[in-house]
Amino acid sequence: MTETAVLRVNYCFWSVARGAEERSQMLHCVRTARDVGVFKEFHVLTDAPIQACECYEAHDPEDRCGLHKLIYLKAAISRLPFDYFVWVEPSTIFLSAPLHLVGALSRSPIHVPLEVELSKVGPAKEVCRISAERYGAIMAQNGVRNPIYLNGSAFWIVAHDAVDAICDVAMHGWHKAKDCGAVLDASFALGYAMQMLCADPRKHTVEARPDLWAADYRGVAEIVTDTWWEFEDRTGTSRFPVRPSLVHQPQRELACDQERPEAARSGVGAEIDAVELTVSPPIA
Repeated sequence: MTETAVLRVNYCFWSVARGAEERSQMLHCVRTARDVGVFKEFHVLTDAPIQACECYEAHDPEDRCGLHKLIYLKAAISRLPFDYFVWVEPSTIFLSAPLHLVGALSRSPIHVPLEVELSKVGPAKEVCRISAERYGAIMAQNGVRNPIYLNGSAFWIVAHDAVDAICDVAMHGWHKAKDCGAVLDASFALGYAMQMLCADPRKHTVEARPDLWAADYRGVAEIVTDTWWEFEDRTGTSRFPVRPSLVHQPQRELACDQERPEAARSGVGAEIDAVELTVSPPIA
């Protein structure tokens, strides 16, 4: 595929940014994208205008497990005229223009960067507030037959035509985990959908696409530009070199989250179909 063909792929970036801190992060994200020559549209559900973004009113679905990402995807973002939707957390920066971004899907309808194989993580290690052993058991009991991987929810790609199926599978997995007594977050739901719908998860690891995206959990990429650095997964189990176009900075996100009232972070998730949400005209 030529660079010209890559530029013609019909996709947009999207996110949710509520509150002054998240809006500031989102603006910084878009500015870093423009600085490196990325001119795809950014569609953002928000509570106030953000420069250089297509903005829509964000209704609060009273969920703080991160499931609002799936709720907004199915109820609103899927109505936009794009073939693919690329979620980025506001606390993301662009170091270079990504090449073959949609190619990360391979033949799958969803791409969630998988960070580390669960079998390499100690069974007692905490993952999503439960042990790695229990996390793996829940995945396996509910149909995941391939090697199980851990992932986040800061960056992922979905095909427009598969949105309903992806959201349904993700929420099915989340509710199955809840039935087991584990109230998990969007990273589990997305990882479950990814590993149920993907034949070969190895193609979707961070290590398989070191040029595309990585999370900087250790803060080592704060001052680097487009160069190689060492990625470490969220459990501290695996390290390998990456040179990603997009970098998620979780420490910025954590600082923002700590400023929110506890009551605003303690919900357990809403049903997607219970949310009435339409994509309204952009905020003026």
